[in-house]
Amino acid sequence: MRNNISDLLFITELYYLKNIYFDTMKNLILTLSLLGAFSTGLKAADYGFEDSVPKSISVIKGGNLSLSDSYFKEGKKSLKWDWVSNSSLCLIDSLEMPGAAKSADGGITLWIYNEKPVADHLHFVFETAKGEKGYEFSFNLSYKGWRACWIKFSDMKKTQLASGKIVKMLVSSPSSVAKGSVYLDRMKITAKTLSDRITPDLQIDENNNNLKRDLWHWCRLWEWEQYKYDVSVPTNLTTEGSSALKEMEKRLDAALKPDDVNTKELNKVEKTYSAAGIARVGDHMTGKPLVSNDELQKKNGELSLTDINDMLIAFAQDWVISANSSSLKKYFEVLDYAIEQGMAYGSGMGTNHHYGYQTRDIFRSAWIMRNEIRKSENSSEYIKTLCYWSGLQESRIPYQYGRDELLDTWHTLLQAKLICAMMITEEKERYRAVQALSRWVSGSMAFTPGTIGGIKIDGTTFHHGGFYPAYSVGAFAALGNYLMVTNATPFMISESARKNFKLALQTIRNYTNLKDWGIGICGRHPFSGKIPDEDINAFAYLAQAGDLTGKGEAFDRELASDFLRFGTGNKQLAKTLRKAGVVESANPEGFWAYNYGAFGIHRRNNWMVTLKGYNTDVWNSEIYTKDNRYGRYQSYGSVQIIGSGKPVTQKESGFEENGWDWNRVPGTTTIHLPLEMLESPFKGTQMEHSPEHFAGASSLEGKNGVFAMKLLERNRPTFTPGFKARKSVFCFDNRLVCLGTGITNNNQKYPTETTLFQVALKEPAEPMVVDNAETTTFPFESEFDSQHGLICSDTKGNYYYVKNSGHVKVMRQHQRSFENKTKKLTEGDFASACLVHGTAPDNQEYEYMVLIQPDKNQLKKIGKENYSVLRKDSIVHAVRDNQTNITGYAIFEDFVSTDKSSEIQKSDRELLVMTKPVGDNQKIMSVCMPDLNISEKSYTTKESSKPAVKQITLNGNWKVALEMDNVKAVTSSDKKSTSLQVTCVDGRPVEFTLMKY
Repeated sequence: MRNNISDLLFITELYYLKNIYFDTMKNLILTLSLLGAFSTGLKAADYGFEDSVPKSISVIKGGNLSLSDSYFKEGKKSLKWDWVSNSSLCLIDSLEMPGAAKSADGGITLWIYNEKPVADHLHFVFETAKGEKGYEFSFNLSYKGWRACWIKFSDMKKTQLASGKIVKMLVSSPSSVAKGSVYLDRMKITAKTLSDRITPDLQIDENNNNLKRDLWHWCRLWEWEQYKYDVSVPTNLTTEGSSALKEMEKRLDAALKPDDVNTKELNKVEKTYSAAGIARVGDHMTGKPLVSNDELQKKNGELSLTDINDMLIAFAQDWVISANSSSLKKYFEVLDYAIEQGMAYGSGMGTNHHYGYQTRDIFRSAWIMRNEIRKSENSSEYIKTLCYWSGLQESRIPYQYGRDELLDTWHTLLQAKLICAMMITEEKERYRAVQALSRWVSGSMAFTPGTIGGIKIDGTTFHHGGFYPAYSVGAFAALGNYLMVTNATPFMISESARKNFKLALQTIRNYTNLKDWGIGICGRHPFSGKIPDEDINAFAYLAQAGDLTGKGEAFDRELASDFLRFGTGNKQLAKTLRKAGVVESANPEGFWAYNYGAFGIHRRNNWMVTLKGYNTDVWNSEIYTKDNRYGRYQSYGSVQIIGSGKPVTQKESGFEENGWDWNRVPGTTTIHLPLEMLESPFKGTQMEHSPEHFAGASSLEGKNGVFAMKLLERNRPTFTPGFKARKSVFCFDNRLVCLGTGITNNNQKYPTETTLFQVALKEPAEPMVVDNAETTTFPFESEFDSQHGLICSDTKGNYYYVKNSGHVKVMRQHQRSFENKTKKLTEGDFASACLVHGTAPDNQEYEYMVLIQPDKNQLKKIGKENYSVLRKDSIVHAVRDNQTNITGYAIFEDFVSTDKSSEIQKSDRELLVMTKPVGDNQKIMSVCMPDLNISEKSYTTKESSKPAVKQITLNGNWKVALEMDNVKAVTSSDKKSTSLQVTCVDGRPVEFTLMKY
């Protein structure tokens, strides 16, 4: 065989020396003729090792190669290499290896079984035919079992010596040990892009140097393992400390101990266990391969971490409840099998991203089996492995500022971390671990900068570089459960952390009605966004942790009242709080500006309006290939009213997916496209940002507000580049004044519309008002061009007055649509109304008012002037409400007024301003720059919002009533105007009172 290899190298070198180039087919034919003797290895550089040892692989300086069925990671065999000290395994591949080595992201994927741990390594070198080194790396052998060897060429050490094509891989054996054996399987050398989430581990600790490790928290386990505790183990544990640990054990037991065996699930995992062939053979385990999801071939019977998770929890529960010795035996067999297969201490399994979602019940099973684990002979290995995969080691030092993806960590691994800390055998070490973990949790709940994950200063919570309630809720539940276990112990989280958590909980309370949030903030989960009961319990757990109102109460009554208002959750908690005199809170009322999400919330009585836009820092919607396919228009200025039902729900408010026209999200200005054109034009996720900075909301006195945005579509396939509009919504009590100007695009094929409403009909004859007359006709369609103004209603008690109506279309019809995940045909009956701007509109505009659930007196006045539009163009939208005397301004561009009597004479661009006179000599004013003012425009950034000083010139002579660092007033020399300098940051409104001189 060595002669064959020498001949091959000689022939290959001749090709390079003569610089002969062939077209693709001739080169392939000639190479195959030369290398026909070892065609086994030419399966697109995919080495399966099932039939025979590939002739392209040999040993140098001793050792032996053979196939073995003792261990395998695919098929039924692997390549066994019996090595001796300083020997090498040599692979020649002149077809795939040269291209792979040239590829920016190509590399090798391989699994290696080591029979006996060695304090040494294998050394991989990739060479040219002339023996010039190109790339190299080392692979640690201090383990027993399977480990992944995944690495890109770009992450290997590049020697800069190679001038020719890389055609040879040499793997050198350890020099410190006389002999040993390893088994190779599932080997590929490829030019195709390897995963960006290759995980550094004990085997290749410097792997994936291009990984942004502050972002991909799943891949940082080995990095964190290098942390050393900066707190000492207590010399003596106090009675209080010991008692606290025991109390926490009881609470964890109460939360995690099963009540019964899930027979259906047990039967299911018994089949998985049997089909996988998991069994103990001598000193090792056998069974079907366990791999990460990135290489899982389920059809071949391979197992994932989810399978391990499901088996462990089911067998544990059966043992704890039924004392079934068979389940006890299988529990430890599965645990040993998983560790040997690679879910072990220090292992990365090639890629391990998002494993927390697959492993949560593994840690729960470990807790209810902790006594059995502690009594086992492998106890220390089990606990070490569990601690490693929980990420507990990250908490050995304080939380590191700038850490991303906290919602995922809280949701999937916080309980795992606590369980593992509590499973540490020695009590004093356990105390230290829990103490350090609580410190880390407290630090992680500080406000995070930019668009990375965590809690923002306005109370919104971030994931995937944006505001994301669907990820917030699981995280809130985990934090609540952590509080439940640690409350009234030395391990409670800090007061500042609890205050931040309270803000986040009150924020989700504000943007949900009763439990549902709107389409505009749904991420990739349209129509299904709601707070689960576990997250509602977090309100009560945080309330019990202590009063945060400053009143010195035994608990926080505000949070407790909010908990009771939801009406669900832990019944015993509710009973306890009611006995303490807590009554449920009223529905939230007011206006809230949440500009980290470019949205505003306006509420009165039982209804809620969600106003949503997007900009350079806030994405529009999250579209996956199989999630929210048609959700492009969620943030195109949506104005959604959720206010119907007992309790109020999104569905009862008319928002149902079956039959939903995805082009007609209420309030949005859109181009009405075929649904297939709304899908992402890219292969992967689409989270579109706008080229424009201006989108968001502002408030005055926390009661009323204004929302505005510059709408502009990017140049994307299926988009209309340059499609633009200026949109605003002014919110005064139950009146919304909606303005649009500059609606322009060149799409000649599909019409542009602004949707007033779209609501599902419970029955075809459900009544509504059209042109001031009730109708139950179905189907129904009518268009209005009258100049007297159009009054119509939806079926939920909300009225729409379109002034100088232009072209309005009102419909009651049966609609066909597609489900957002499966594309399954859906159908439903809907009522809708829209302003039709036509194809390729040029500088179109609109004006309409929404009257939300008006009483009889308000209905009598609808259509009469109760507001004044002071200006409506591409520069400024300005509206004065005649009932509240509030004036709101959406200032799109720098402007100087030509009207010397105007309240604002001059202003910087992209501001939201609100004013309200108080008597003859004062006015309340708010100024907001909704832009976060972040320079880095990337998927996610930890760059903080930067302050910006904005200039506004007011008519008259004014001063700031109370001195403020962020507001300065300078009177003009003629005493006729006042220049305001307002420092804006974090998209938060700056509110102040002015007094006349």
